[in-house]
Amino acid sequence: MSKPEEQKMSCVVGGAHAFILRISSFVGLAPLRFESRKSGFNVSLSSPMCIYSIILITVLVTTTIFGLVSEINVGIKKAIRMSSRTSQVVSTCDVLVVVVLAGTGVYGAPRRMKKMLKLMEELASVDNSIGVNYSKITERKLCAVLLVILIFFTVLITDDFCFYVMQAKRLDRQWEVVINYIGFYILWYIAMILELQFAFTALSVRARFQVVNDALAITAQRVSSFPMNKPKATLPVNVYAIRVAPVDSQMFANVSLFVESRSSEESPVILLKSVNGEPRLLVTPCEAIRRLAALYGTLCEVVNRVDESYGLPLVVLLLSTLLHLVVTPYFLIMEIILSTNRVHFLVLQFLWCATHLLRMFIIVEPCHYTVAESKRAEKLVCKLMTSVPSTGVLSARLKLFSRQLMLRSAAYTPLGMCTLDRPLVVAVIGAVTTYLVILIQFQKYDN
Repeated sequence: MSKPEEQKMSCVVGGAHAFILRISSFVGLAPLRFESRKSGFNVSLSSPMCIYSIILITVLVTTTIFGLVSEINVGIKKAIRMSSRTSQVVSTCDVLVVVVLAGTGVYGAPRRMKKMLKLMEELASVDNSIGVNYSKITERKLCAVLLVILIFFTVLITDDFCFYVMQAKRLDRQWEVVINYIGFYILWYIAMILELQFAFTALSVRARFQVVNDALAITAQRVSSFPMNKPKATLPVNVYAIRVAPVDSQMFANVSLFVESRSSEESPVILLKSVNGEPRLLVTPCEAIRRLAALYGTLCEVVNRVDESYGLPLVVLLLSTLLHLVVTPYFLIMEIILSTNRVHFLVLQFLWCATHLLRMFIIVEPCHYTVAESKRAEKLVCKLMTSVPSTGVLSARLKLFSRQLMLRSAAYTPLGMCTLDRPLVVAVIGAVTTYLVILIQFQKYDN
């Protein structure tokens, strides 16, 4: 068998995971082949879809750049979004950052999807080591949330596009504006799908950290006299239907997330569906600590791989969000100052401000929850260390686990430039305020 065939990966996805991948595939962010299966869709990297993605993004980027140049050449008096020199610079930066963001996401999609298919196997191995449940209800709720976000963004983009077309109609330039900006708005949609794709991936990793911590809390309850917060045993832990297997004839065993198809070679650490409905430990606490430490290390490695896969797109996403959080309030404030009585425009700009804040939280919140679960593991291990004898195998394994927690923290640091956590939101808001003051001062001199 040739090396390319050995490295080829495929996995079975269902529910919300299949939903987001389907949409991503349509816009070029997931060049995958989908084959229907009983448990979902078998997905693998597709060469025709890679070609489709490259052609699609190249056409859109070229159209958008030519449209931007055309709008600049029209001049300030006839341009719809560039009524002054300052707004001309701001609007140009607005368009270019969306072009770079969408281009980075789509051109890097084949390499990113190849890495994602590989790390799904590690996620599946974590679920295979812990007794977890699959919930169609939770999947449907997650699909509904994704659908609501996409519908809201679609309506907002369509309304914004139609507004500027109607403004251009007064100057008999409506078809020019349609041609010049259609590529820009499609690229905007691609950028939003990229953010949702990353958020979904980060949430799936966070869910596994939560499962490991719940198992650690059950272990602590068994050996510690300290009161521990009980995990929500009645709720399904696993909400992502994924099965992963390399396309290799020498490897026969698929790693499965479903409890009913789990391999019986090794018992899971915990089993959520016990006789009395309460989770219980199936192995000794000492063995549970050893396995949980290994699973924690695996999840930290998964976080690092996700961080590497989305590193450059995340940096561009953050820069894009920062720029749009400056540009949109700028246009809103200037509209209020000029008092042109365009209520529709004011409402649009306000909705865009809310959307850009939502984009920031879509990126940051899943990463924050992952960091929070990592800190929760530290607290649980500290409580365990203070409640068990200082000698023995259990104490030694707890010490090793605590050192591992100190040396390997779960955090997303795209290209090492920043840490995706809530303090980043405060820093961005501070930077936005500063730049807004500067832009308004420049606008006064421009007038």
